[in-house]
Amino acid sequence: MEKEKFSGMFMDWVMTFLVVAVLAVVCNVVGYDGGFLESIPGLLIFACISLAGLTVKHFIPGELPAVAYISIIGMLVAMPFSPISEFVVYWAGKVSLMATVTPILAYAGVIVGRDWKEFAKIGWKGIFVSVLVIFGTFLISGGIAQVLGMIL
Repeated sequence: MEKEKFSGMFMDWVMTFLVVAVLAVVCNVVGYDGGFLESIPGLLIFACISLAGLTVKHFIPGELPAVAYISIIGMLVAMPFSPISEFVVYWAGKVSLMATVTPILAYAGVIVGRDWKEFAKIGWKGIFVSVLVIFGTFLISGGIAQVLGMIL
């Protein structure tokens, strides 16, 4: 039973990552002048690291979120002592961060839009706080990027 459950989840993950990868390739090529063929290996690396992290999360008991496992695996394969470090860093560098974030944020927007009635049940205070958080995050991120852009 557990094996069937995992295999179904794994296939869902693979399909999700394929859709995100296709959208991210389009975003990387159209929005950030990345090469079509150069984008594909980097996105496949991201998908493999993410699948590995989700798989580890599924089989290791505990409350550590999947994003922690994904981050740990990503850091380990990119560290200089890793035999695949140069390959991972080179191809990951061919993909714009914003190209990968765009489809994920679009998906999040669809989810929120689909459950708008549930979201509205929070009340005006919750919605107000949510809007402030979104704008604050955007403005702070933009400010940090601006400062780092001037420094680097």
